[in-house]
Amino acid sequence: MGEQTQRKRVKKRKLHGWRVLLAVLALGVLYLGALVVQVVRYGGQAEPWGDVILVLGASQADGRPRPVLRARLRHAIDLYHAGAAPVLLFTGGRRPGDRFTEAETGRRYALEHGVPEAAILLENAGRTTWQEMQAGADIMRRHGLRRAILVSDPYHGFRLHRMATDLRLPAVFSPTPYTAIQSLEKKARFVVREVGAYAVYRLLGI
Repeated sequence: MGEQTQRKRVKKRKLHGWRVLLAVLALGVLYLGALVVQVVRYGGQAEPWGDVILVLGASQADGRPRPVLRARLRHAIDLYHAGAAPVLLFTGGRRPGDRFTEAETGRRYALEHGVPEAAILLENAGRTTWQEMQAGADIMRRHGLRRAILVSDPYHGFRLHRMATDLRLPAVFSPTPYTAIQSLEKKARFVVREVGAYAVYRLLGI
């Protein structure tokens, strides 16, 4: 009798353990699903304005922007010429073996497209989105710039908004309409990456 009771208790504990595990998994799936919706649906401001246009970095090739970075630069320069903000702040450091930083590449491109040197600021050290946002916020404060227009690809906005909030940085998001992320496959990969990056940021702060 005692042995049967013990077996029932063990079985009951195992069943409880499985229920807890399934509940945790279900919550995880719901959380990730909610993140996907927020990442995809987060939009920018139709007519943004600010003190500075902060452009998130992306890859370059020997001082020339690759498609993702070029799309961001084109939109940022459009905003500048439209009078949305009087200053452009390019971010992004140098990868191993590179001669130019992503920020320097942005500067070169902007000068070629009618932006004066005096209207350009650089953040040359950031290797991650968080580092670029942190350093960009510091540069803004040193120059007395209060409100930023954040320029990047469409699905980047939700994470950027969270980071700006954590940095107490007044900011609006303006996604580039020239994004190189056009195919369904590229969009899906970008969304998955952003969901993972957002979760890591919220858990680890990086």
